[in-house]
Amino acid sequence: MSEAASITVRRMNFEIRPDMEKYWFGGNPLISAFFFAMSATFPDGERFFIDTVRHYQPGIDDPELKQRIRGFIGQEAHHGKAHEDFNQALEDLGFPMGEVTERSKWLLNNARQRLSPKRQLAITVALEHVTATLAEHALRHPEIMAQMDPTFRDMLIWHAVEEIEHKSVAFDVFRQQVGSEWLRRRVLLLSLILFFVRMMGFQRFLMRADKRRASLREWWQAMRFFWGKGGLMRESLPHFLKAFRRGFHPDDIDQRPLIADWQQHYPEVAALQR
Repeated sequence: MSEAASITVRRMNFEIRPDMEKYWFGGNPLISAFFFAMSATFPDGERFFIDTVRHYQPGIDDPELKQRIRGFIGQEAHHGKAHEDFNQALEDLGFPMGEVTERSKWLLNNARQRLSPKRQLAITVALEHVTATLAEHALRHPEIMAQMDPTFRDMLIWHAVEEIEHKSVAFDVFRQQVGSEWLRRRVLLLSLILFFVRMMGFQRFLMRADKRRASLREWWQAMRFFWGKGGLMRESLPHFLKAFRRGFHPDDIDQRPLIADWQQHYPEVAALQR
């Protein structure tokens, strides 16, 4: 059984400022648009995750796992709603977030129609590992989050904490109900490739729609952000590779210290809970 932290469903009240800077990550369009692309995919992505786990929910007998599934569903539902609000604010700034959302929805609906429930759940397992890994990077680097728009920074902290809390729920359902290591690792590889290819494609689409070209200085900043020392991808890649080990479990990567007493570290975010 997982040793993950307890799962708490929190209802938050994020007020998005009308004067939000257009490219709110230090003015860098490449980094900002990457996060915009991720945000656009979250609402329908979270619903997909919920559906894939809920499909197997009736067959779960373990009362502890049942409770964790309920927490997982509650958290993911609130994540989707928060990102819908943020996406609308970006739409109001002129970004075609709705088009990115529709493209993402088409991909997910295609997966629903073409893939078996066990493969859909394997996708959720893979992408939950991605989000927990990116959440770890965010919480390890408050100096990076300080460069973000304050509202999105607060949202990201809350989202990151909860992603780590429920990171092993879909995995434990998969292990109990499907149990195929070959399928898990194969889908993990495909999901990692497709996820980042799609994010880069959506990132490019959003920038082209805004007729924004990055300068050489902005390209250099983005390369350092993703691949420099302490960079998002440079730090995340080892965790992605660990997940290909036979017998891997998400709790093999202990992220609990990052979310212990998070309310004391981020009281301004904790205060937003309704």
